[in-house]
Amino acid sequence: MDGEKFLFTLSRFGIKLGLGPTIALAESLGNPQDSFKSVHVAGSNGKGSTTTLIYRILKRKYATGIYTSPHIRRFNERIIVMDKEIPSAFIDEFVSNHVSKIEYNGEETQLTFFEYTTNMAFDYFRKSNVQIAAVEVGLGGRLDSTNIVSPEVSVITSISLEHADKLGGSIEYIAREKGGIIKKGKPVVLGKMPDSANSILRSIAKQNGAEVKDIVNLEVRNLNFSFSGTKFVVDTQMDTYEVELKALGEHQVSNSIAAILACESINEQPSKSEITQGLKEDQIPGRFEVRRSDPLLILDGAHNSEASRILSSNIRRYSVRDPLIVLGVLRDKNSYNILQNLSEVSDSILITEPNEPERKKDGEELKKEAKLFFKEVYVKKIPSEALETALKANRNTIITGSLYLVGEMELLLDEKDKSKTVPVEMEEAGNATGPVKKKQDDNQFPMEI
Repeated sequence: MDGEKFLFTLSRFGIKLGLGPTIALAESLGNPQDSFKSVHVAGSNGKGSTTTLIYRILKRKYATGIYTSPHIRRFNERIIVMDKEIPSAFIDEFVSNHVSKIEYNGEETQLTFFEYTTNMAFDYFRKSNVQIAAVEVGLGGRLDSTNIVSPEVSVITSISLEHADKLGGSIEYIAREKGGIIKKGKPVVLGKMPDSANSILRSIAKQNGAEVKDIVNLEVRNLNFSFSGTKFVVDTQMDTYEVELKALGEHQVSNSIAAILACESINEQPSKSEITQGLKEDQIPGRFEVRRSDPLLILDGAHNSEASRILSSNIRRYSVRDPLIVLGVLRDKNSYNILQNLSEVSDSILITEPNEPERKKDGEELKKEAKLFFKEVYVKKIPSEALETALKANRNTIITGSLYLVGEMELLLDEKDKSKTVPVEMEEAGNATGPVKKKQDDNQFPMEI
C-alpha cells in the first residue's frame, strides 16, 4: 500500500479539536508517547523554527526526534530522528497494520490526518529508541493531538489572532487554548506577546505550579545582523551565551533564546557548547531563507498577518532594495492585512496560487485586494510560471505566503540548482541609508506577463 497517498486521503476529514480519538489510538498502540521525554512547542508564529532549534541542540546530547508540520518538500520531513526522515517503508507498514477508524464512545470514529500521523510519529520515535523529542503543536494547544505528551518543558512562542475561527475570537481566548500545554510542575517558556496573553499564561502556570521563564526578562547585547548570520550575547540565570545563528531574521533571536531556556530546563541539560553549536546550524528552510544572492531570492512562509509584519521588518533590517513580492495565500488567512504589511516595502507584487486546491485563495480575487496597496499587480496562477517570471525580472525577489507555496517553490528551485543551498556571504545588514521601498523603473518588471 502507498502509505503516504493514504494519509492524504484523511485530510478530507478536516481538523477536529479534541483528544479523545488520539488517546484511543495511542492506547491501542501501547501509548508510544510515554516512551520518550519531550519538549512541547506552541505559538501563533515561530513555533516551527523554535522546535527546529531545540531539536538541533538536543541531538548533540541525546537520541532525538522532531515532529513538525506542515512539511516543506515532502511528508517525511515532518518526522525525523537524528537527521534521518521517517522511511516511506515505515509509513507503508504502519498504514497496513493500523486502520484509520477506531471504536470511540461506542461508535466507529474516523481519525483525521493529524490524529493519525501524530500517533504514527510517536510510534516511530519509540521504535527508533528516541530519548527525547521536540514536538510542535499543530493547532492551538489544549485540544491539539500532540497534547498527549508529558513534556519536560513547554514553550509558547507568541500569541496572535491566527485561527481565531477555531480557537476563539480574541487574543485572550487563544492564549487560554495555547496555555493548555502547560503541565503541572513543569516549567514553561514564554516568548514575546501582548501583555493580556502573557498575563493569562502566567495565571495558568501559577495554577499548575509551573515555573515561568520569560524571554523579555533577558538582556541581549552586541546584536549584529548580516546575511552571513546573526550574532548576539544573552545572559540567562544559568549562563552567558555568545550566539551565532545561521537562521536569519530578527524573530530568530527570540526563537533561539526560547530554545536556550527550554534546553536549560531539562534534567541533565545539554552543555553550553552543545547549545551554541546547535544554534549555529544552517538556515531554516522556508524561514527567511536565502536561495540566491545576486539578485537576492528569499523564501519566507509568512502565512498570516503577524508573520507578514515580521517579514516586512526583516526586509528593512537586511536592506533588501526594491523587492518583487511573489505571493500566494490560503482562503482562511487575513490576506488584506498581509498585503498591507508587504506593500510597505514594495510597489510590485506577482500573485500566484498555492498547490492546495481546496484551500487556496483565487489569484484574481487576491488581485482585487492587492490593487488597493500596490502600484503594480500581476497574476501568474501556476507557481512554476510565477517563478520563471520572477527569475526573468532579474531583481530582488521575496517568495512568501502559504508554506504550501514555499514548499513547491523549493522543489522547483532544487530542480534548477541541482545542488544544496549554501548560505551566502554578504555585507553587513542594516547599515544602508534611505528607504527600502523605491519606485519601479518602467523597464525592470515584469517581462511577458
